[in-house]
Amino acid sequence: MLERGRSPDDDARAASPTSRRSLLPGRPRAGALLRDGFLTARAQPVATATAALVVALVTLVTLLTTGRAAATEAAVVESIDAIGTRLVVVTDASGDAGIDPGTVAAVAAMDSVTWAFGLGPAQDVTNAQVGGASPVPMRAVVGDLPTDARITWGRAAGTSDEILIGEHAAPRLRLLDGVGPVTDGARRYAAVGQVTGAGPLSFLSDGAWRPARPDEVADLRFVYVLADSAGAAQEVARSVEALVVAREPRGVDVSVSDGVLRLRDVVAGRLGAASRQTMAAVLGVGLVLVTVTMLGAVAGRRRDFGRRRALGATQSAVVVLVLVQSACAGLAGTAVGACAGLAGLRATGVDWPAPQFVGGVMVLAVLVTLAGSIPPALAAARRDPVRILRVP
Repeated sequence: MLERGRSPDDDARAASPTSRRSLLPGRPRAGALLRDGFLTARAQPVATATAALVVALVTLVTLLTTGRAAATEAAVVESIDAIGTRLVVVTDASGDAGIDPGTVAAVAAMDSVTWAFGLGPAQDVTNAQVGGASPVPMRAVVGDLPTDARITWGRAAGTSDEILIGEHAAPRLRLLDGVGPVTDGARRYAAVGQVTGAGPLSFLSDGAWRPARPDEVADLRFVYVLADSAGAAQEVARSVEALVVAREPRGVDVSVSDGVLRLRDVVAGRLGAASRQTMAAVLGVGLVLVTVTMLGAVAGRRRDFGRRRALGATQSAVVVLVLVQSACAGLAGTAVGACAGLAGLRATGVDWPAPQFVGGVMVLAVLVTLAGSIPPALAAARRDPVRILRVP
């Protein structure tokens, strides 16, 4: 008996060899199920496009809200991490600890260290040509000054007879742009450039700095070490403490910016919590909308599912068909929403979040689509085909 409003050709197509092969009792072929699901998604453009639009909006809103917050969090944490949270300082607190200069090379060779340099004891230098200039402390530098110390005039000191003058020390020495001769009373040095330090290295702007002589054996007063990341700072500090060579190890103090580390953790934690709450709310709303959309799509196909069940399709096969259709809509919607979200961030002058974050949002959007399709898929699979196909 034919159903009302259907022709024999419709029934023939519904019972085509491809459909029968994929939905016969037993274990259906995965390839046939995927193909049928894709064809179904293409055959129902309205339902598929509606679900894709919902997923695209979810992805777009997530990137414009949570993505913006993630980019802001990354920028704030990066500014905190610049040097302050990663800097480890070794100090000769007693003045008699006798830190060996070889400590710098040993520490700099560590895998988790970006750079390291040491400073010897201070000695005053004055302008060698102009009287009345104020003295400035000069220290020998073991290792290279980091790139965070910016040379604003001249060039870097290449030999132990050349020095760099801090930008605040140059006026006190009455040196134009930090260039000219200075003396410590026993030796003359040529100031060849002016250096500026920022943040924890701001003290470089207040002194004079020369490369240590190869045969210099003076003990170090300070060793500055920069860890590769803020999270590794404490571990680097412990390793440095074990590597320091000194005559009196008890007089050596190894310190990390604990206060800045705590600030970093608080800032990252609060910004991250707000971002996660916003994302959870947006994904929750998207889950509800996808469920409602797929319920409508499944209701419109109830007779099709009834015929498939009558031809021998298993409940799991019906579930797979619905999930494949929703996955097609989810992938298309996620791609469109991600492109629109990134374009919106760029248009508003906000830096893009990390690629890992964007990829995570896209994966979550697709997973939300599949999760929202599970209830409609189970409802379609559990319906009695006899009741669906019954003709009054």
